[in-house]
Amino acid sequence: MWRTVFTLILLPSLTAAQTVAQTAAQSAQVAANPSPQSQDVKPRHSEWNAAPRRTYQPYTFYDNIRRGTAEEVAVEVFLNALVATPKAPLAGVVPLNLELQPEQGFTFSEVRYPKARKQKVSYQSKPVPVAGSPEIRFKLHAAADTPVGLHVLRGRLTFQPIDATLGTDSLQQVDVEIPINVVEHSAKVNKQWPYTHLPIAAWVVLIALSPVLIALWLPLNLICTMAGSNGCLD
Repeated sequence: MWRTVFTLILLPSLTAAQTVAQTAAQSAQVAANPSPQSQDVKPRHSEWNAAPRRTYQPYTFYDNIRRGTAEEVAVEVFLNALVATPKAPLAGVVPLNLELQPEQGFTFSEVRYPKARKQKVSYQSKPVPVAGSPEIRFKLHAAADTPVGLHVLRGRLTFQPIDATLGTDSLQQVDVEIPINVVEHSAKVNKQWPYTHLPIAAWVVLIALSPVLIALWLPLNLICTMAGSNGCLD
């Protein structure tokens, strides 16, 4: 009887110990013979910002665009680097630029580039205005007589990557294709915009209530400070 009890108690522990030993042996074997995919290969200077396979991703506010309407379109650029913007140019650096080819039945307007923020880089004594993970937006208007069906808008992205440590890289250009599906003006469309969009009415309410919110925040923050903290935001 006692032998059975000891067996039931010790057997799980022995099994766990054996599993740990096997795992450790496998890990040691992998460390001694790493596969080519797992080796840490440092890139050369010309490769530090090699463009990934998916350099950009287009988005439209709705899944389809109706004839005679205008929609918001965004082109999100995926880079492991910073870029200069047209509104905050840097000397000797080509800023981010999206050039769209004319397409019959469509009109482009209100092209907006990301805001630049000052960031410290090793090759400049002062912070420089740059943007990371840039996103370009523009308005796309489909004419009332635009043919129904799938259209492809074509263009080109131009940018010069900036690394905070290595400096600027060579000029790069990427061809862009944006699929647009046109439907009848009365057709139903579904929102697929991935970005948060606060309605204008909500902004009006927030601005109207801002004095009340500030009046409530000040005494609350004072109470938190008196209680021994540096403020309610900590």
